Amino acid sequence: MNIKVFLIPVIALYIFTLSSIVQSQSRFEISFHTGYSGPRYESYGTDVYIANDLYTVTIGGKRLLVSDNLGMNYGFSFQLYGKYSFFRAGYLKAVFNVGFNQLEGKYSTPFGSDRYGVRMPVFSLGTGIELNPIGMHKFYPSLIGLIRWNEIGGESFYHAGLDFFIVQPRFGYVYGFNLNYKLSQFIGLSAGTTFNYDNWLNKKTNDGTIDDPHAINFRDKASSTNGLTQDRRIAYLSLLLGINFYLK
Repeated sequence: MNIKVFLIPVIALYIFTLSSIVQSQSRFEISFHTGYSGPRYESYGTDVYIANDLYTVTIGGKRLLVSDNLGMNYGFSFQLYGKYSFFRAGYLKAVFNVGFNQLEGKYSTPFGSDRYGVRMPVFSLGTGIELNPIGMHKFYPSLIGLIRWNEIGGESFYHAGLDFFIVQPRFGYVYGFNLNYKLSQFIGLSAGTTFNYDNWLNKKTNDGTIDDPHAINFRDKASSTNGLTQDRRIAYLSLLLGINFYLK
């Protein structure tokens, strides 16, 4: 039997099958991810105390407004992604992101079940790309990179807030890795991790004062007059679980 006679229908069947798989892929995708965030660099700290008068929270002996770190040791994240695939096989996607992350540190007072601490919420809008090295299959890995615009604020608290950062804009970046599993043509699951640096660009000294001694514009760049001895980086590692919706 001529081997070519055998190979031609096999190759044709393979091409037809591959074409069907490629054509069945969705160009549009919506993903929702949530999970744990661990502070890094100056975001992390545990040396947080409340004064006996119960009106002052200090971090390493300094108020939040000028502390060397921000006294946070955990957090949580909610991220929504919209994706558009440039190719039917799904190798490269444009990504648009809306997200919320909050880093915080909570500590018990000596007076019972009361809690005091520090928290820093960040609202984000971002855009970037996702790479799927093997395309979209039932199980596939993906790499993601984003540039994000972030609104950053914060406070120290005991019952009500004590010291406040007035919200300020910053620019940051995100990169990460996901493992994806398609449950069906329309829905799938995802698990992965991202590294987030939310004030990479546009750090401000914000030396100016305002009438309220407990509130200032968020300051993250050290100067000789604003009380900071080093820049404060808002960075964290997130461990996320997600659900993907594949749209035609």
